[in-house]
Amino acid sequence: MTDYPPATMRVSPRALPAMRAAYDRALDDLGAELRALRDVGHLAGPWLGDPVSQETFEFYNRRVMDAPDGPYHALLAYEAELVRVRDQLATMEADYRRTEGENVELWGRRL
Repeated sequence: MTDYPPATMRVSPRALPAMRAAYDRALDDLGAELRALRDVGHLAGPWLGDPVSQETFEFYNRRVMDAPDGPYHALLAYEAELVRVRDQLATMEADYRRTEGENVELWGRRL
């Protein structure tokens, strides 16, 4: 395993709303796909009724859709991470606006 130093991302405060909106769009698209996958992602049953299709049916549903470390849950974790990033951007934007408002108020009193 390689250790990398922490990275710092510098973002112009003016770019925060557009970045947050991009995350919102991505979350909307991903959410729609995850809902569809949740509804149709499980195999209904063994398609041929033979032992091989039975085994495949069980393996697929267990590993792909139900396993906590499987692909479907990885997509759910990805969605959660996008939500965390979007929410952090919103917090940063609110902090910036509050700080700028305080600065304007402070400078306005001195003039």
